[in-house]
Amino acid sequence: MTPGIQRDLIPSAEAHHLIGTLNAMKEKLLNAAKQWQLLDENGDVPATPSYPALLQHAADAQDLSRDVLRLIADFARSPHRTTRAGSTVLRHLATAATISSHAAPHFTETAQCALGRFVWITSAGRGCR
Repeated sequence: MTPGIQRDLIPSAEAHHLIGTLNAMKEKLLNAAKQWQLLDENGDVPATPSYPALLQHAADAQDLSRDVLRLIADFARSPHRTTRAGSTVLRHLATAATISSHAAPHFTETAQCALGRFVWITSAGRGCR
């Protein structure tokens, strides 16, 4: 391998560490996704979604987002961020950080609407549409 190509690669030990961290995050996300049952058994939105469950989903999503941000911050401090491979990894992690940071506000907005819908149902008020 030529020195130029080798310089652009992330050392295997660090690549394995990053892959291990990403695999652990993936497992955590898959476990959380199994718990994020937002539809009923017919595939419909329940008439009154669980407000506490939605808030827990928001908290879980916030934790996952924080983990992604920590990972990108750690990688951004590494000397490999300036290589071609490192720049690609950084771009993908930045995309993951952006996407993951949107989940928690959506869950909280849904919880707010669920609470509003519950208030509307119980007191003939107005809820989220």
